[in-house]
Amino acid sequence: MTNPLNSIKVEEGLDEQPIESKSTIESVKQFAGDLKAQVPIKKTRRKNVRKTYNNGHWTQKEHRLYLQFIETNKEIMMKSDMKKQEKIFKQMSLVIKTRSPSQCRSHHQKFNPF
Repeated sequence: MTNPLNSIKVEEGLDEQPIESKSTIESVKQFAGDLKAQVPIKKTRRKNVRKTYNNGHWTQKEHRLYLQFIETNKEIMMKSDMKKQEKIFKQMSLVIKTRSPSQCRSHHQKFNPF
């Protein structure tokens, strides 16, 4: 009993040579090897650029840094137009590294000592 899938009909006049010879396979492998040698592939991961900030209540250390920043920049903090010009909350977030500028602005609205 022969399986029709396993039997291959050979047509007359065709050689029974494989389509690809060993020399062709070797030349393709050599070509692929040459490509690898020419172009080194860099496998690097992208670093997470986004900063992670704390959520929720401010710690005592963060609040202490906030108060120190307010003391050093008292004249800027007294005038609302100066806050915008100096981008003071951006500077504050650079001092308080665990909080974003918008978090610093919100904290200042709540705890403004002036």
